[in-house]
Amino acid sequence: LKKSKAMFRRLSVTFANRLCSVGQSGSRCVRRSIQSFVTANGKELSVTWPDGAQNTFSAVWLRHNCECSECKQPHSGQKVVDATEMTHNLHISSDGASDGLVKLKWRHVNGLQHSGFISTQQLRESVYTEPQDPPVATALPHITHNDLYTESKHGLWSFLKYLNDYGMCLVSGVPAREQEVKKFTESIFEHVQTTIYGEVFDVVSTPKPINIAYTPVKLDLHMDLAYYESPPGLQLLHCLKFDDCVTGGESILLDTLPVLEELKRKYSTYFDTLVSIPATFQKIHYERQNPIHMVYRRPHIAVNRHRKVIGFFWAPVFEGPLVASKEDVGKYYEAYCCLSKLFQTSTLKIQHRLTPGELLVFNNRRVLHGRNSFTLNGGMRHLQGAYVNIDEFKSTFEFLSRQLKLDSGVRNVFNQSFS
Repeated sequence: LKKSKAMFRRLSVTFANRLCSVGQSGSRCVRRSIQSFVTANGKELSVTWPDGAQNTFSAVWLRHNCECSECKQPHSGQKVVDATEMTHNLHISSDGASDGLVKLKWRHVNGLQHSGFISTQQLRESVYTEPQDPPVATALPHITHNDLYTESKHGLWSFLKYLNDYGMCLVSGVPAREQEVKKFTESIFEHVQTTIYGEVFDVVSTPKPINIAYTPVKLDLHMDLAYYESPPGLQLLHCLKFDDCVTGGESILLDTLPVLEELKRKYSTYFDTLVSIPATFQKIHYERQNPIHMVYRRPHIAVNRHRKVIGFFWAPVFEGPLVASKEDVGKYYEAYCCLSKLFQTSTLKIQHRLTPGELLVFNNRRVLHGRNSFTLNGGMRHLQGAYVNIDEFKSTFEFLSRQLKLDSGVRNVFNQSFS
């Protein structure tokens, strides 16, 4: 610690911390020596971890996160403490630790006292870290359908890891049957995300389409359902039929993060404009079985307090009129055009012509997708799609990583989480 030992009471405690992880084979605990100090004024708990890292936790933070049965319901894990009873002006003392729990006592300025504890695992996991920047794919990651369903579950973990790291993965060998995309999705995530297009949607050219995707025209890079408050996280597109006589129709993917970082680096004013001025995303269509009127306004780019990109929204074909002040209109369109050109000229695009039995999965929040125009020439191009909520994807990957005792390295998946 940088401060001298005189700054601390003799409430320094060295203890054996039991860091446990639970998997299929049960619990595994490894003992680690950890140093904890309560500062002389009783306002902070300082912890030095076995790897030498040091962190400080305030008394008020510790009080709000006490894990005793009076503060947190044992079975649900939910907080039951009344926040109005806790003041920010309180002091702590420590009774030491055992079995991975730091025992603490709080004394409020109004005289109230509380004894409880917090686990060292909770302390370690609560240390603030910036979201990790994911790597950028130079080719489309691939896995076979059979590899996903091994007893060890390592194939499934690899699939989720590809989506976590690169935002995309191609699965081959999926039976080319209708509704198979729903079966596939529910085998991993339990259920699909229902939208105005239902649970499963067909991407096939129709005479009177309710979506531009249901035509043979070119689709520029976009995300789906940007007019939702919470757009889908994963999109799955399963190829049922793609006849050899069909020309064009290749799928195109682009990871937006490196492009947005380029915008911030080279054109910081444009970047800030797209962070602050809200665009309009809309789906207004009354001439359909279930009429729709959805309008949502927000900036294209979401950032945390360090200006790190944590969310992005881009869907030119579903943009409505900009609602902005006179001074902002020109600034917005200048920045908008700059970013559009960066997308168009990017060398990071990945293009792939799907074949029957292939299933393309990608992060709809981070990876833009598009399609070349196509001509059927008497043939057929038929895809079936489904969506998965982004937070359910993260939850599934995080749990499986812990179950298999593998480091998830959860990345910034553009769900607007600050860490």
